Amino acid sequence: MFSTIKGKILFAVILVMVISTLVNIFSTHRDVGNAMLTAQQDSALNILHALDLIIEADYRNLLKEKRTLTLLKRSQLKNTTEVIASVFEGFAAKGESQETNGLKHALSWLETAPFDNVEHYIIDAQSNIIASSNAQVTALSLKSLMDVKHRNLSQVMQFDHLTPRGDFAAFNFDQSQENASVLAYFKPFTPWSLTIGVSVDISQLQALAEKQKEQIILSLTDYTQSLKIADSGFVYIFDESGAALIPQLASASQAMGTRLNRITGNMINDDIRQNASAEFSHFHYLPDMPDKNAKKMIAYCYYFKPFKWYISVIIPLQEIKLPAQRLVIRQSLIIVMMFMAGLVAIILVVSRIATPLQRLSSYAREIPKLNFTTPMEKATPVDDLAENHKDEVGDLAASFILMRHELSRNIQDLINITSDRQRIESELGIAREIQLGMVPKTFPGLLEFDHIDLYATLEPAKEIGGDLYDFFRLDDEHVVFTLGDVSHKGVPAALFMVVSRTLIRVFSGKDVSPARMMTSINNVLSSDNPRSMFVTLIIGILNIQTGRIVYANGGHCPPIMINHDGARFIEEKKDPPVGAMPGIIYSDSTLTLNNGQGFMLYTDGVNEAMNKDGEQFSNQRMIDEVSKDRDLPSKKIAHNLLDRIREHADSAAQSDDIAILIIKFRK
Repeated sequence: MFSTIKGKILFAVILVMVISTLVNIFSTHRDVGNAMLTAQQDSALNILHALDLIIEADYRNLLKEKRTLTLLKRSQLKNTTEVIASVFEGFAAKGESQETNGLKHALSWLETAPFDNVEHYIIDAQSNIIASSNAQVTALSLKSLMDVKHRNLSQVMQFDHLTPRGDFAAFNFDQSQENASVLAYFKPFTPWSLTIGVSVDISQLQALAEKQKEQIILSLTDYTQSLKIADSGFVYIFDESGAALIPQLASASQAMGTRLNRITGNMINDDIRQNASAEFSHFHYLPDMPDKNAKKMIAYCYYFKPFKWYISVIIPLQEIKLPAQRLVIRQSLIIVMMFMAGLVAIILVVSRIATPLQRLSSYAREIPKLNFTTPMEKATPVDDLAENHKDEVGDLAASFILMRHELSRNIQDLINITSDRQRIESELGIAREIQLGMVPKTFPGLLEFDHIDLYATLEPAKEIGGDLYDFFRLDDEHVVFTLGDVSHKGVPAALFMVVSRTLIRVFSGKDVSPARMMTSINNVLSSDNPRSMFVTLIIGILNIQTGRIVYANGGHCPPIMINHDGARFIEEKKDPPVGAMPGIIYSDSTLTLNNGQGFMLYTDGVNEAMNKDGEQFSNQRMIDEVSKDRDLPSKKIAHNLLDRIREHADSAAQSDDIAILIIKFRK
């Protein structure tokens, strides 16, 4: 299958479609499931918010009604207290003191006073009850009672602790009855240092509140039963004792209150208590049921603190995911059908592409067997593909046809070019031999002077180059030497170099001054120089008896003096290059070589030789290398320098011609 492009394309397309299908199904299942879960969670939270608002509103109404009744009771108590205080003040105004008959007469009146449903208590400054309409109330019982604010009643009613406005207290005389509540009002009576206390039974207020709570539960039950929470979701409310308020059926209450959560190992009610808070929260639970069909549930819950109610909206998790699963199944079926239709279409398209490609492949295998050394026929086996297919396949077939004809033509051209190149390379090789044959190679036998150590070398960068050196005897006492570098490379530079060398030999017989020789050569070269070529040149004349050298420098690198203590550049005036412009007058420089001293000329191919990183050999290193070999013969100095240049260049190609000429005087 993978050996053909058709199989590879089909495999790639099928792989992409399968991966896309799986990713799509997975993403749909995840995203739709999350969306449904989020939507159901929002719905559950909305229900909780609605329940919270309903209960809060009912609770506020209950509080409002309870407050109204409480205010009535408080007003009744204050009025009763004011009546008692007024009567007591009347007795006190008659001048009767507490120690005489004033208090006795006041208490006698109090026993016959018609106060409906209101109990009264007269308490002295030491918290002793001196009169009471309720025989159960004693000083001891008051000292042991705490009001709803957790204050001791004996301290609340004590004369010294009360303000002129008095104080209210709610408490329960009978602790065995939870709803036996009493509201009392205590006010100080200053003339006799007494506390006047009155109380009224408010148990019916609590009973009324409980009845209203029952009515709230009934209205909540009607509301929750009208809700549609998934298929089998429901609202569950229980109080602090664990008694189920909604649903009110005993079986349902028992089922929720006694079930364990398999996930946490706690009772479901305990998990609701742990998760319920002022903020809405949720948790998962799996009820511990005898059958194996228990559904995993999700409970959204919160705590209503005033009633101490735990309120939950409970939904089976499977019912939340079911719509997403149904959607995924429908979408998967659609994707599979689209996949099959796409697969058939891809097979047809790939077959239409692969068949002509197979023909092109067969034709390509035949191309290497063709003879391209002779002209080819214009017709090819794939001509119809280029005509019948107006797409990339047709372009490819046309490219094959063009490639065949161009390949035949290019091979014919290559044969001709190769023949011409071989001829040119042969001619360049001959030119190199001629160029190198023109420069002297015998050292020092040509001069026949043992005390003159002269050596020169030339290494062109290409087949032929533009560097030159030469030396020859002028007479019995003088030797002419020269070294130069033509501005260009290749054949033009080599021809210019030959002309320059010839002119040096011609003018050396007419003048013994290197400067005048260079002036004459410059005038000849610059007079007819359409390519504006020039040569940097040094011409010198050595007196072989005295070691005196007279030389002229036409724009060339400064010579090097080799002494016993090292090598150094000879700094002198450098005139313009030769051949650049006519009318230039050159000047001579002189020096005398003593025993063991040397005179070195070189071209810039030495000091400017570069390695593969573009670093030059440099003037300083050239001086250092020559200084190290200063006591060696000229040939050894030149060869050692060339070896160091090659080491520096490493694998980099030679960038310029190299020429070196060294004269050492050993008389």
